[in-house]
Amino acid sequence: MASAQLRSDQDSSSGHDSATKRGAKASSGRGTAKQLWLDAWADPVAGLNAFTNCIHTCNLYGDGDWRLVVADADKKIKVWKGTAKASEHALVEAPVAITSFITDSTAPRVPTLAVAAGPHVYMFRSLRPFYKFTLPAGDVSPAEDAVWKQVEAGKLEAAAAAQQLQHLQDKGSLQLTARSQQLLALAGDPQAQQQFAADSSGQAAAGNLSCITCMDAVRQAKDELDAVSRLVLGTEDCRVLILNAAGTAVDKAITLPAVPAFLATTGELDEGYRITVAARDGRLYNIKSGALSRSVIQLDSQPVGVVRAGRQIVVGTMADALHCYTGKGAKQYTLYMPASILTLQLLPAAAARQSKCVVVALANGEVRVYNDKALVSLHSSSSPVMGLCAGRYAREDCSLISVTATGALDIKIMPRTANLEAAAVGSSGPPPEQDVPLDVPKKTRLYVEQTQRERAQAVDMHRVFQRDLAKMRLATAHAFVKVLTDGQEIAPALRPSRAWQKASAADGAASHAAAANLSMNVSIQGLGPRFRLLLNLSNEGQELATDLRVLVQAEDEAMYQVHTPHFAVPALVPLLQYTYKVDATCLQPALGAGAVRVIVVGRAQQSPLMTALVKMPVSELDE
Repeated sequence: MASAQLRSDQDSSSGHDSATKRGAKASSGRGTAKQLWLDAWADPVAGLNAFTNCIHTCNLYGDGDWRLVVADADKKIKVWKGTAKASEHALVEAPVAITSFITDSTAPRVPTLAVAAGPHVYMFRSLRPFYKFTLPAGDVSPAEDAVWKQVEAGKLEAAAAAQQLQHLQDKGSLQLTARSQQLLALAGDPQAQQQFAADSSGQAAAGNLSCITCMDAVRQAKDELDAVSRLVLGTEDCRVLILNAAGTAVDKAITLPAVPAFLATTGELDEGYRITVAARDGRLYNIKSGALSRSVIQLDSQPVGVVRAGRQIVVGTMADALHCYTGKGAKQYTLYMPASILTLQLLPAAAARQSKCVVVALANGEVRVYNDKALVSLHSSSSPVMGLCAGRYAREDCSLISVTATGALDIKIMPRTANLEAAAVGSSGPPPEQDVPLDVPKKTRLYVEQTQRERAQAVDMHRVFQRDLAKMRLATAHAFVKVLTDGQEIAPALRPSRAWQKASAADGAASHAAAANLSMNVSIQGLGPRFRLLLNLSNEGQELATDLRVLVQAEDEAMYQVHTPHFAVPALVPLLQYTYKVDATCLQPALGAGAVRVIVVGRAQQSPLMTALVKMPVSELDE
């Protein structure tokens, strides 16, 4: 196990120099991104099983030494101080989220650690159990309450009541209480149902207890690390709850159209706050000062995480895309990742840098840091990173804590001289050439005289332009009328040659003008390797067309064999459709599909009257 002590303030400069010499390299696909992080400590056998929502750092004892708290899936709270595990604490249920908040402004400001599990929020003060908040029970449906009242009055048997409750549940319009669900679980045993109904008679129907899906904290009045804040909960019954300052009761409840999956907060409760909710229906909902906004953002797929970087909303989706929106729902940009996005986290930078970056973990083990659209850092992990936590740790202002799929724990720190504003070589932002000014020549005397001439004769120039435009429109109208009345002018390639006209006039053949109004439709029948081409020829003109021949040839003669490569068309009566059948066999079905060309020519004609390239379907193998 590789371990190294976190750097102290005295040797920070030497640590910076040694890290610069090491110069870790990370490939971004289009260039080499600059290394941003310094390796502080790693434990490859930590045995953690936690995601981003269950990893948190906070000043547990108010002494300025920030500790790492992980709510593990094995129902334990694990605490790290520096490079050593400090303690473990058991939980009653599997955790879903963890955060900390400050309840009052008295000194010392010791935060309260909140762990959400099931319908409860377990709160710890100095890692000691302090309070347990339980979600308020939902209201009982009037239809369900009426069924139980009939059972208690003796007007309805337990089996009949179970059928009515099952009917209410099948409608899907409500969720039954625990008492009704327990009665339905006894289906098939009428005596047990009757006994349960008798035992529960006279008891007040308790509403359903929902479950917590996500949790975050929003500050009360100041945007500071030790400012008073409140808990924000997302529940399974499509609600967002804001608790009071002590975290003992619900202060405000907002109902959403879908179940919230991720929360991102910004602002202060007293000054105006925003809560962005990524729901399970693949949409983003915004809550502004306690009211649900009308602007809804429809994502291309299900979200995997959402953060708020200033006024921007950054969300990662299962379509391997990182989208950025404004608060009103306007898309700013989209970055496509080379692998699936597993999680993302906001990187809070110091106030001097004036930048807020987003850390993105990919399925190929890469961990990328984006400042807006610029890729400022990239490093790889031995296994995919499942959980991220960015913020203060120990005495460091900015650290990155990663938990991998193998249970390893990795802690990195950011140098105080790191530049998050400079884009890396592999940046996806605008090219640097756009900032280079163009070499615009100076205004010459000829240019100035020309502009003065145009300004003085603007009216005459406009009149000439309008006259030429009218002439062009008139010529277009004449050509269109000629196309409608004379089929020979459809296209020069379809116009019969003079030699053909002379030969037809000498032999007394039908008018060749009708040949220019031919139409042909080719369809294919069969699955292969034997196909049949159906050629539908029609004369759209007003005169008889004669002496035509049809040639059918394969583009690759080694691919297809045409059984009737050419045949004569004696005459085409106007406004009638003629169908001809041509058989073709695919000689090499394993090579895929090819094409067959159909050509219609006239006697003594130098160019074809009509040509069609038919793409053949893929042939089945001949068994």
